[in-house]
Amino acid sequence: MSDSPHRSFRLLPSEHVLWQGKPKLGVARDGMWIVVPLLCFAFALVVALFAGLLAAAGIPAVRSTALLAFYLLATGLAFAVAPRYLLDPCEYLVSDRHVIWRRGQLRRVIERRAITYARIHWHRSAPGVGELELVRAAPFGPFARRERVVLHDVEAPDRLFALIRGTTPTDFAGYGDVQLIDRLDKGERVLWGASPLGFRLGRSELFTALLGVIVLAAGVAYAYRTGRLLVSLEDLGLPMRSGTWVMLFLAILISGAVMVSVGGALVWRGIWGARAEGSSTEYILTDTRVLIRRGRTELSVDRGRIVDVADQPSTGDLGNLYLILDGPHARELDTSGALSMLSPPRGLVPPVLYEVRDRARFRELLFGDSQHPTPPLRDAA
Repeated sequence: MSDSPHRSFRLLPSEHVLWQGKPKLGVARDGMWIVVPLLCFAFALVVALFAGLLAAAGIPAVRSTALLAFYLLATGLAFAVAPRYLLDPCEYLVSDRHVIWRRGQLRRVIERRAITYARIHWHRSAPGVGELELVRAAPFGPFARRERVVLHDVEAPDRLFALIRGTTPTDFAGYGDVQLIDRLDKGERVLWGASPLGFRLGRSELFTALLGVIVLAAGVAYAYRTGRLLVSLEDLGLPMRSGTWVMLFLAILISGAVMVSVGGALVWRGIWGARAEGSSTEYILTDTRVLIRRGRTELSVDRGRIVDVADQPSTGDLGNLYLILDGPHARELDTSGALSMLSPPRGLVPPVLYEVRDRARFRELLFGDSQHPTPPLRDAA
């Protein structure tokens, strides 16, 4: 029985299994697996209605249009059932050397000592369940790559990450609704803390909002112009109570509703949603890690992986701190987006501290002597 994980996960003979698990079944799917099928179903219905209009008008393009509606319907159904075959059969294993993800014959492996940082995405409705994303630092430029292993829907992902790092979590580990400062490792001390100030919006968020405004304006213009066209059709001999007019009305209504909904969602996400998450964001520097929490997402970076900090000005006297990361045998540094034209979207929670005022103090504590720190915030409280 003890040899089974060694055979199925292809472990080395000298490796020891520390933990083995699977995704927690029965939890709600991520939004992507819900929104994409709904959009496909809506587009399939619109195309099917236009196929009916072509058939009523006697235009010989009904077959190709109906096939397109069928393909959209099949795509929506495929996305709806895909998690059952892509996520639910996954298996995870942590040994004394590696973290392994497996599904059937597919296998992804990352060395525990090569992990540069990790993200935890807490589930929106299942308490204590989340996604653990392990990332190895990648060089920038033409050789840029990103080595990632994602463990979906695991219970107590912060406790599992503590096991991977070889530390002892506190009793509050596994509770995503508990403050980050109360879920630190045993003996871990807080040296510095801050939250983003200023507008709490970046160029990526503004670009998302601008795209939403364009889509929203296009949806409103489309609804207005097609609405006037529908009203004028009765004067041209097409009564409103006819089946053809009803099909055309439904096709235009669904198309306009989808465009307005998508545009409104992008505007909300780019401005109000981003500002709300920015207001709840916290940055914590401990004697061992740099922690960032934004909404339901948490990022943890070992201080030993940080080789420098790129300080770029923001609004007023605020600045953005990009953590320059290194990994074993990387031969290059991960700039965290400091050299990019657009800063990484803040919703992804990159290793960046946005709109921070006390940047000099952060650098002093980060690269100073962690053996003799200033009194930690927890003790001071």
